[in-house]
Amino acid sequence: MPLERRKGSDDRPPNGRMVVACVALLAALASGCSGPTKHAEAHEPARYGGTAVVAGPSDLNGLNPLVSSEAWADQVLRFALFMPLIRYDAQLGYEPYLAESWEMTGDTGVVFHLRHDVRWQDGQPTTAYDVAFTYERAKDPATAFPNSEYFQYWQGVQVLDSFTVRFRFKPHAEPLAGLPFTPIAPKHLLDTIPPDRLRQAAFNLAPVGNGPFRYVSHRADDRWVFEANPDFPKALGGRPYLDRFVWRVVPENITQVAEVQTGDVDVALTPPMSAVRKASAADGVHLVEYPSRRYAFVGWNGRRPPLNDARVRRALTMAINRQAMVDAFRDGFGQVAVGPVMPWHWAFDHDLAPLPYDPDSARALLAAAGYRDRDGDGIVENAAGKPFRIELKVVANNSVNRDIAELIRGDLAAVGVGVTTQPVEGTTLIADVTSPDRRFDAFVFGWDGDFRLNLRNQFHSAEMSGPYQFASYRNAAVDSLLDAANLIEDRDKALPLWHRLQRILRDEEPWTFLYYQPQVLLVRDRLQGATMDSRGALVNLARWWVTDQRN
Repeated sequence: MPLERRKGSDDRPPNGRMVVACVALLAALASGCSGPTKHAEAHEPARYGGTAVVAGPSDLNGLNPLVSSEAWADQVLRFALFMPLIRYDAQLGYEPYLAESWEMTGDTGVVFHLRHDVRWQDGQPTTAYDVAFTYERAKDPATAFPNSEYFQYWQGVQVLDSFTVRFRFKPHAEPLAGLPFTPIAPKHLLDTIPPDRLRQAAFNLAPVGNGPFRYVSHRADDRWVFEANPDFPKALGGRPYLDRFVWRVVPENITQVAEVQTGDVDVALTPPMSAVRKASAADGVHLVEYPSRRYAFVGWNGRRPPLNDARVRRALTMAINRQAMVDAFRDGFGQVAVGPVMPWHWAFDHDLAPLPYDPDSARALLAAAGYRDRDGDGIVENAAGKPFRIELKVVANNSVNRDIAELIRGDLAAVGVGVTTQPVEGTTLIADVTSPDRRFDAFVFGWDGDFRLNLRNQFHSAEMSGPYQFASYRNAAVDSLLDAANLIEDRDKALPLWHRLQRILRDEEPWTFLYYQPQVLLVRDRLQGATMDSRGALVNLARWWVTDQRN
C-alpha cells in the first residue's frame, strides 16, 4: 500500500476543523490564558530553577497511564510524567512527541518511528516494545483501560525493530485521535502484573515515567512532588525550567483561594466561582479563563426502578434549575448543557435546546409514570405506596459539590422526590459508580470529553458491564447510531447521525447534563510562561518559570 509520510506540526488530524470556534475564543482570551505581561521577558538562563505549586481538588488516585481515570491525573500523566506517541499542537493538529515521525498505510494502518533518546526514569530506553505492550494492555478488557473506545477498531500491533512499530485497524473516523491521550507505559516494570491487578499496582503510587518531570515523593491526601528530568531530549525542549513541580491536595475550593492569595500555591485549579473575580483583583494574582472539555452531570442508576424509566429521568432533569447552578455556583461562568457534545465541537447540534426548567411538567411526567403523592406527605409514591426516595452521592470536602447537591435536593423535593445527599471520599465514589454492582442511586460528577467523540463507553449497551456505562442505559437506536457514526470518515455524512443521537440522549436523559464549564483558575503573577487552553491547564508545564526561585 502507498505510504503517506507525516512529520512535524504542519499536519492536521481529520478533526482539525472542529475547534474553529474554540480557537477563536482562545484568541479572544489570549491575555488571560498566557499569564500577565507586566514582567519583562527574562533571559533564558534566569528562567531555570524554583518550584511551582499547584492546588488541585484530589489526590490523583494513582498515576498509571493504563488505569488512571481521574481528569487531573490524566494531565499530570500526559504533560509531566509520560509521553504519548503524538500530541496536539495549539491548533489541535498532530505533532511528533515520543514518535519522531509516522506513516499512514492508506486507511488501514500506521507505522511509527520512535525517538532513540528517550529513557525511563530508571535508565532503561523507551522502545517499540513499550508501545506494543501499552496497546495490548489497553485492548485487554481485564485492564479496564478508561478509554478503550480509542482502539475499538484497531486490530493488531507488530514491532518491526526496537524503535519502529506498526498498527493495523479497520477504516474508521479519526483513527489517531486517541493517541495524544494515551501515554506509553514501561513494559519492563508492568508486564508481570496481571491486567486485572494493574489498579492495585505499587507502581501507581511511585510511577517511573519518561517525561519532562520525574516522580520524587507522595504523601497521601497531601501532595505529590516531581522534579525536572535533566535527561529529557533537548530537541523537545530539554529539561523543564522549574526545578520542582508540586501537586498540593486542597479539596476545599475556598481554601485554594486563600492559599493562592497568601502565596503558598501558585495555581488554584478549582476555586469557587463566587470568589475568583474578587480574588483576581488583589495584587499578585490574576484570573485565567479558557475553554475546557468539561461538563457537570448527574448520573442515574438505570438498574434501580424508577430510574430505568425515561419519563422519570426527564422529569428529574426538568425539575432541576440548572441555570440557577451556573448563576449561583459559577458566577455566570458556563452554560446549561444539552448533552455530552460540547458547543465548540463540529458535531454539536446548535438547534437542539436543553430541556427547560419546568416543575409543573416534571410533576405531570412523574404522574404519568405512576408516581403521585397518595398520602399527602409531600413525597410521591407508586401504586404500591412505595415513596420515591433516592440517595445522591457527591465527592466530600468540596463545597461546590455540596452546594449543587443541596440545590438538587431542594428542587426535587418541590416535585415530591425525596433526596438524601451522601458525601463520600473521591476514590470511594469512583469505586461505587464503576463497580459491576453499581452501588449508587445517583451521583454528581464532572466529565471531560475528547476532541474525538468518545460516547460508546458511556451509552452503548455493549458496554453495559464496563466501568463507565454508569446508567446501564439501553437503546437500540443509540447503539446503531454510535456503531455507524464511528465508521463514517466524511463529517457531512456523519453529522445527521450525531445530531439524532444528541436528540435521543436529550429526550431520555440517561444522565442529566447540568452545565458546560469553561476552566477558570487563579494564578500568581510570579508564575510566567503558562499557556492554558482546551488541551489542559498543564499543557506546557515544562515551559513554566517563576520570577523568584524559592524552593
